[in-house]
Amino acid sequence: MASSSSVLETSTSMQEALVYEIKGRTMKFEEWDLKIQTENPLYFTSLAHHGCDIRSYYEFQGLMEYFKLLNGPTYKTIVRNLWVRAHVYDNKAAKVEEADKILIDPTIKRKSIADMGLEPFTVTEIRSSIMGIPIFISQEAIAFVLRRASDGSYKDGIGNSKTSPWNEVVNQSMFNNTKKGAYFYLSMENKMLLKIQNENLLPKGGGSDQPSLEQKIFLHYFITKAKANVPRYIFKHIMKELRESQEHNKCWVPYGRLISEILHQVGILKALQEVNFFSDEQLDTETGKFINGKTLRNMNLIGKNAYTKLSTDLKEYDVVMSQ
Repeated sequence: MASSSSVLETSTSMQEALVYEIKGRTMKFEEWDLKIQTENPLYFTSLAHHGCDIRSYYEFQGLMEYFKLLNGPTYKTIVRNLWVRAHVYDNKAAKVEEADKILIDPTIKRKSIADMGLEPFTVTEIRSSIMGIPIFISQEAIAFVLRRASDGSYKDGIGNSKTSPWNEVVNQSMFNNTKKGAYFYLSMENKMLLKIQNENLLPKGGGSDQPSLEQKIFLHYFITKAKANVPRYIFKHIMKELRESQEHNKCWVPYGRLISEILHQVGILKALQEVNFFSDEQLDTETGKFINGKTLRNMNLIGKNAYTKLSTDLKEYDVVMSQ
């Protein structure tokens, strides 16, 4: 087994510029420039106590296990380590891989994929590796971690968002009116559902605060309690942000806590423990800030004097550590 100094690279090599060739273009950035998003756990009891009872929306979507998962640590060091080595492996990538093989050895052109030494393409994945351990993140892998089936509605490719009939649909569910409304006119519940979507389900790394039509449709599914294919939405969102990193040097990584849990389940954390590389400082461990009644006060959804701290309020040190 490698020594602890070489487990995730030395601190010096971690800060060296990493260079990748992506579709003929060179991308440069430093691994430690990556900003890891840590999702925020919810304290539903506190929210309900202050007049914002939204538990049923997430129970309907089968996401209560997901929100329990968020009450845990994000290991930013290993998430960065995974991200800089990650790539999307889809049908197009599989064909490029096959073409590269033929380019090197034209005699194998008529051979089967297996005879070329390649695996047949079966499912789109995000592929990476840490400590020589291959990491595969797929839609089904996310569904497994969320402990809910990868089923329900999913909508993308809606064309011209300005003329889409979905506009009236989402306006009706968000504002109780077919016309577009301002954020101010959202109900307390809808404001909180949108906040949780932006921070935990389809997290935003800067940019416009105005949700896209696709994001509004996702919110519409929650408001109306129509089943959404949440694992598919999350997987597609990770792929989108990975491509943004690769093609536009966007140094932001979503789902730090979710990715940390996936790495835990494939044995990365156990391997790090075995080589004495498991301190909070080494792993750059972080926990999210709780969304609770105090959040409602900070959002001016309740009065400054309306917030009551409950005796059962959770604190950051109550997080469930991955073991």
